[in-house]
Amino acid sequence: MNGRVVNLDEERLKKCLDQIYQIQIQNCLPDEIMPRAMEKMGLDEEGAIELVKSFIRLGWISTGNIKEKFFLRPGYVKCFPVVISARGLEKLK
Repeated sequence: MNGRVVNLDEERLKKCLDQIYQIQIQNCLPDEIMPRAMEKMGLDEEGAIELVKSFIRLGWISTGNIKEKFFLRPGYVKCFPVVISARGLEKLK
């Protein structure tokens, strides 16, 4: 993906969500998912922020009680606790 997510169409987002889901299956801690996803997809922090914002907007990631604005900035996005929502799981089927 070369740094940034440029084209955020639904098909590309589904592929990214699937990759994150595969990483989530292999990890038990939600805050360890984002660094691995960024590495696997070749995302920099700005690209990861755009991706997570898109997932939140679509309802594919559950934010629960966390303050997403804290995590959606450079230096903190790697600590974002990723939990795929029921709506996100539906998109993967």
